[in-house]
Amino acid sequence: MPRHADPGLDKRIVDAALRLWHARGDKGLTLRGVAREARTTTTTVYKRFRNKEELRLAIADRVRQRIAAVTMTAPTIEEVYRRYLRFAQSHPREYTLLFGPAWVHVVGAGRPRPVRAWLMNQLAKRFGGVAEDYLLFFNAIFLLMHGAASLICVAPRSADREAEENSVAMCDLLLKNPQIFRNNRNGKPQRARKKTKKA
Repeated sequence: MPRHADPGLDKRIVDAALRLWHARGDKGLTLRGVAREARTTTTTVYKRFRNKEELRLAIADRVRQRIAAVTMTAPTIEEVYRRYLRFAQSHPREYTLLFGPAWVHVVGAGRPRPVRAWLMNQLAKRFGGVAEDYLLFFNAIFLLMHGAASLICVAPRSADREAEENSVAMCDLLLKNPQIFRNNRNGKPQRARKKTKKA
């Protein structure tokens, strides 16, 4: 009787690799260890992932999916960046992996960015216009959050609170002044209109 391929095997392997990465980082990620954790053989893991780098990229993509799931279910824009920072606090190894060398392959130019599209739509719903008007606004929030998240991932627990509080305060301030970064239809920032004196 022919053997049937396990349809959930790839997911099981990546899940196992992610657990090992979370527990021990790169030191814990060996193909033999992943095979053992996934209840399969090293040969089977090699058939699906040629090397450790391919497995790292699969983990990074899973991390991207988890960040999207966490942020895109937020009830408010303010909660989006708070959840983002909490994810980085809870998963520093995963966050560092995603925004290390894997970044170009997983969320770099030309790759799907569902969180960006979703958040730009949320901004348009709240402040008017269309989603494309808010690209600079999104970039400002993302870069603030990414900078804070990167610091949080390497800072001692006592020091990461300052980065979190400051970045959240700045994002809250941006949301009170959306016109600063809102784009016009040609993709350039809108300039404040000068008031003309009436004769």
